[in-house]
Amino acid sequence: MRLSGITCLILVQLFVSAVSAETPRPDMVIFLSDDHTWRDSSVYGSPDIKTPNMNRLAAQGMTFNNAFVASPSCAPSRAALLTGLYPANNGAEPNHSRPRVEIKKLPAYLQELGYEVVSFGKVGHYKQTPEYGFDIARHYRYHEDIAIPKAIEWLKQRDSDRPLCLFVGTNWPHVPWPEEIGDIDPARLQVPPHHVDTPVTREWRAKYMAAIQTMDRELGQVYDVARKKLGENVFFLHTSDHGAQWPFGKWNLYDEGIRTPLIVSWPGKIKPGVRTDAMASWIDILPTLIDVAGGTPLDSIDGRSLLPVLKGETTKHREVIFTTHSGDGDNNVYPMRAARTLDGWKYIRNLHPEFRFTSHVTNARAKNGYWDSWVQKAITHPQARQKVRRYLERPDEELYQVNTDPYEQQNRVNEPEQAERLRMLRQQVDDWLAETGDQKNVYGRPQRIAAQEKPNVIMVFIDDMGWSDLSCFKGAAVKTNNIDRLADEGIRFTNFYVNSPICSPSRVALTTGQYPQRWRINSYLAQRKKNRERGLAQWLDPKAPVLARELKHAGYATGHFGKWHMGGQRDVGEAPLITRYGFDRSLTNFEGLGPRVLPLKDAYDGKPPQKHDLGSANLGHGPIRWEDRSVVTAAFVKDALNFIDQAEATGQPFYLNLWPDDVHSPFFPPEVMRDATDGSKRALYYAVLKAMDQQLGALFDRIRNDEQLKNNTLILIASDNGPETGAGLANPLRGAKTWLYEGGVRSPLIVWGPSLINPKAAGTTNNTSVLSALDLNRSLYSLTGTELPQGVQLDGEDLADTLLGKEKQSRQAPLFWRRPPDRPGTREEPNPDLAARAGKWKFYMNYDQTGIQLYDLEQDVSETRNQATQHPDLVKRLQQAVNEWNSGLPADAGDPNWRPKKKPAKTGKAKAAN
Repeated sequence: MRLSGITCLILVQLFVSAVSAETPRPDMVIFLSDDHTWRDSSVYGSPDIKTPNMNRLAAQGMTFNNAFVASPSCAPSRAALLTGLYPANNGAEPNHSRPRVEIKKLPAYLQELGYEVVSFGKVGHYKQTPEYGFDIARHYRYHEDIAIPKAIEWLKQRDSDRPLCLFVGTNWPHVPWPEEIGDIDPARLQVPPHHVDTPVTREWRAKYMAAIQTMDRELGQVYDVARKKLGENVFFLHTSDHGAQWPFGKWNLYDEGIRTPLIVSWPGKIKPGVRTDAMASWIDILPTLIDVAGGTPLDSIDGRSLLPVLKGETTKHREVIFTTHSGDGDNNVYPMRAARTLDGWKYIRNLHPEFRFTSHVTNARAKNGYWDSWVQKAITHPQARQKVRRYLERPDEELYQVNTDPYEQQNRVNEPEQAERLRMLRQQVDDWLAETGDQKNVYGRPQRIAAQEKPNVIMVFIDDMGWSDLSCFKGAAVKTNNIDRLADEGIRFTNFYVNSPICSPSRVALTTGQYPQRWRINSYLAQRKKNRERGLAQWLDPKAPVLARELKHAGYATGHFGKWHMGGQRDVGEAPLITRYGFDRSLTNFEGLGPRVLPLKDAYDGKPPQKHDLGSANLGHGPIRWEDRSVVTAAFVKDALNFIDQAEATGQPFYLNLWPDDVHSPFFPPEVMRDATDGSKRALYYAVLKAMDQQLGALFDRIRNDEQLKNNTLILIASDNGPETGAGLANPLRGAKTWLYEGGVRSPLIVWGPSLINPKAAGTTNNTSVLSALDLNRSLYSLTGTELPQGVQLDGEDLADTLLGKEKQSRQAPLFWRRPPDRPGTREEPNPDLAARAGKWKFYMNYDQTGIQLYDLEQDVSETRNQATQHPDLVKRLQQAVNEWNSGLPADAGDPNWRPKKKPAKTGKAKAAN
């Protein structure tokens, strides 16, 4: 017999009414805080962080001294709470993951017992909250701080006889911590002994304390309203999902990560003001609530009811607490498992000690401003360095006696007297892993600990410097002493090419190892409209392969200091930050976003200096400081030197881009040098070149004067394209910046590394090897022992042995170029549309197959004798190769067949496409 929908509804209502009549169900309120380290409250002994409402709740109920979460990151911790299952059993292992759909969740258990189960705020992991099946789920988005007043308002207005289980989740003290700290005095705060005590640490600790105060006020407000609305005997539970976003806290299996406050009040059932040493896990909360609600204890889940402990029927609960952590996206890829015993022993198994421990603490510096101060102090203070290294590098196993070593500083895993204890704990963890079916998966892409012998790399990419401007490349206008010294000790290459005659695409090629046309960047990036009109992207797609990103994953510290010009210029303010491309730190000019140093143009003519930022100051996205244009390279060098110091402090090899833009117009040398010129464009250019060389000297001296750095650092110096017409020189080459002729794309290249290059090649010039920026990129993967990006075909070739002077090989495949779409040349000197170099030959043609030119560069480096008619077969072969190459790439506005994409009809606020 089938029952109608109305009949079913009546029966359910009768069942609920019957249950309510037979067994009064207590109302329950669970108040969750977010990222609150257990000891950072007066209830748990903090000397300076006062939590009066936690104290008030503790005075009315039971405080657990040994409560633990199942995992120290938000999503898996909350999934364990709401399923009663360990992460491996519910499927929510890394942060942001979800428990399996088919698993029964906490609301369903209580709804079967007649409860209305309601959620306000962060209860599940933000937007996952409604997926758990709450009758009501509201205000669960990131720091939706109206959740608490809305929960209070809802509770005051509620009119229902159904028993209530109300979850209220505050986002405090989750970052971002508040800027306003009230009367908190950072100087008087106690910094935990395992933290690095700096003024910045104290400032951020004060912010964290202010966030805790906010959480505690909200707790008191909810507690008061709950008692008033639901009665003095309401069941009230307060706890936090894991420790705070400090080193050794969140994402860690140390007690600061997994140990949590747990306070429960239930007048008439729980004695007031008592504490228990019983060990509890967050997986025990679900069965506890079922038990409190009058339900039957469950055998199908991992959790066990705490009600006997709460009622004082027993003082023990668990003998061992097991915890797990799998990671948090690519920010934190560090799987580990742990066991914590009743007598205070903690065993941690780091499944991949070859991984570097990173997290939002180390990666999201804007939200955790204290970390840089730790690393900075580590440069000169051994104790600070030890703490920083300890956070970043972990052994395969750790063993602590937490009762006597509460901050888990003394790893006792190698003590012979602990061998039997270690064996037992290992076995317990092994058994637990087997029971839960833990696959020990790695989620995300880890950063590895680099081997000590990995070479450091400094790439100096100078803006608009001509092939013959450096005095070590026969330039006669000025002496570039610091660069010359590296050339004298290294190797000069005279057949080195960049892959575009203009800045942005040239930088894309060096950065990605691919032709820049692949990424629709074939001229300098400018205003949004102008980029679109020329068929260009607005910025380099972050999906592009980037050498720095791969090096970072291989354990390198990565920094970019200088001109970027691959997005974030003019009016394009939504471009990715430089750090999106794998750089740990950056400082750029007006051609990028993030921290910037912007130039002041001072002609020393009595007039105030003029700002030269091309709109960058209006874009936001990073702190900005203004410097005289004549010393901007010095500013880049200063930050680069600090970056090197920090890399040494953290024990990492480093990859450093130093990309000065001094010799790009406008030219503003220091006053003394300006006074020595005749004021002409060329004279000012060379004065700037000399000043730049002097400012680079501080970087080169830092490396040369440190024996360890000198013996393990490779410095490469090149120019991004030829010189601006009328400024630098590329003699005897034809053409200049923007032209595909040799003067536009041939660049000086110097490779220096005393202990890395072939000693016999030091001080020599390689006039035979043909190579390009694409090949530099590819060769640096080999030189650093770094795996190539997966699923990507780089256009460069591995010429590492040539760069080190061990061979004199050339690139095997031809090199191809396409002119910038907005640079057709002049009437007197048209710019060919397409070009190739194959062996000794340089070939040119236009899109319409006219303008064929062929030059023998070994005999005619100035490209004065067109030999196309003498070599028709070669011309045909190169013409076909160029056409095939060009046709396989996105076209731009230089191609007569290119048509702009139609802008979509406006349906609201326009969003720029990249």
